Amino acid sequence: MCSLGRSGVTRLSQCLTFSAPYSVPGSKPWLLTVSTIQRIESRSCRSRQPTGMAGQNSPYVRVPFFDERGPGVGVDQSLQERLDEIFQKENNIERINIGFKKVGGEKLDRDQVLQWRRETRKDRALEKAAREETLTVDLGKVRQEWIESGAVFEDIYKSAELYGIYEDLFRHGYFYPCVDLNIAFSLENDMMAPVYRGNIIKPGEAGTQPEVSWRSKDDDLWTLVLTAPDSHLVEEGAEYLHWMVTNIRGSDLNSGEEIANYLQPFPPFGTGFHRFAFVLYKQETRINLGVISKPQDTVELAKRTFNTFDFYSEHQENLTPAGLAFFQSDYEPSLRDFFHNVLNMKEPRYEYEFPLPFIKPWNQFFEMNKAKGFNEFMDRHRDPKDIEKEVLIKKLKHTHPFKGDTREFMDYPEAHADDLLEVFPGPVGEKSLNPRQSYKIPSWRRHAILREQSQDGYFKSTKHSDLRRDPQLVE
Repeated sequence: MCSLGRSGVTRLSQCLTFSAPYSVPGSKPWLLTVSTIQRIESRSCRSRQPTGMAGQNSPYVRVPFFDERGPGVGVDQSLQERLDEIFQKENNIERINIGFKKVGGEKLDRDQVLQWRRETRKDRALEKAAREETLTVDLGKVRQEWIESGAVFEDIYKSAELYGIYEDLFRHGYFYPCVDLNIAFSLENDMMAPVYRGNIIKPGEAGTQPEVSWRSKDDDLWTLVLTAPDSHLVEEGAEYLHWMVTNIRGSDLNSGEEIANYLQPFPPFGTGFHRFAFVLYKQETRINLGVISKPQDTVELAKRTFNTFDFYSEHQENLTPAGLAFFQSDYEPSLRDFFHNVLNMKEPRYEYEFPLPFIKPWNQFFEMNKAKGFNEFMDRHRDPKDIEKEVLIKKLKHTHPFKGDTREFMDYPEAHADDLLEVFPGPVGEKSLNPRQSYKIPSWRRHAILREQSQDGYFKSTKHSDLRRDPQLVE
């Protein structure tokens, strides 16, 4: 039993954990009438949050660790678990192959590779040409093997998966390309800008209709579509139809019906790179879609609104995707005239307003390091582009295009730091000046010179890197 002392009911309640009508020998009658005795912990209890006399956290008692205060492991979900829960319905949808059966792409087993190596090493003429660096490789033959083996279609499929082409165009559908699309835009001086698997082509380079070709039988029917899943200005998730030709016989585009004439890319300012995908569909029979847009001076973007998933869902019995190629394009100043005169609209510009960085006052700037001068504080208020321009001009003055940095002290930039400590001579016949107060170059200027020589701070971009050279030209 616990005796009732100075602590009264507090100590007694720590010993009694039962409820009435249990009796305790020698207890008072008023105690037995209490239905339930509440346990009140003392201040020395470490199992709860410790507090002082004013109800605040006591600094004299241990504060529980985070695992004692927060929920246990597994209660809170990670970011990936929360995303999986949000997109659970989409993740549970099984992906469907809407194209033809996969062609090629089978990997050679280890025995076949070893057999090929043994046969190649037996060719003495080939080994001699490789050793003497006179071996020539027929790139046309390499490309032909790349296409016939199906590796080109595997590369296109992986690139489309990486850039989210299937997900944004066909949602849960995908297909393995089986037709090699050769697409190129004509440039000046008989130059061409080919379309591969996500390469960058500027809007000015894609201003005219490209040349498209593929292998086909004479009696096959095709539909070619060029769409932009990132360029719609009004509707979220919608696309713009940049080009559509249906009922193409063989590989002759002139034999097809142009549903929508070609429209060049027009990614607005500040929106980054936009994807533009060419999709070639194999037709079972002829289809009639009418005319969406004809060649004219101005273009109505509302009529160009397109959705690849809805288009394929409507004609999936007659169309099967077989070829794919895509490129990326971003804004350039030439599009300003295109927006005003062709699209007949104001040029949209998307800009992010960056908040101004916090800069400490100048009287706090020198508080820690006296060597830093007032010029560094003023540089924080300047446009960084102006500083980069000055640094670039200084770099070009002492940089050779092939030899690199021509300054002699670059290997040991601080080897002659003592030369910066020269002091002014004292008056003739009088006491010499205090050396700490008579430097010809002040401390802040010495700090700036050493930082430039050490290529630190603003001058990190002046570090010269060796140019890539042809191994045959290296002495």
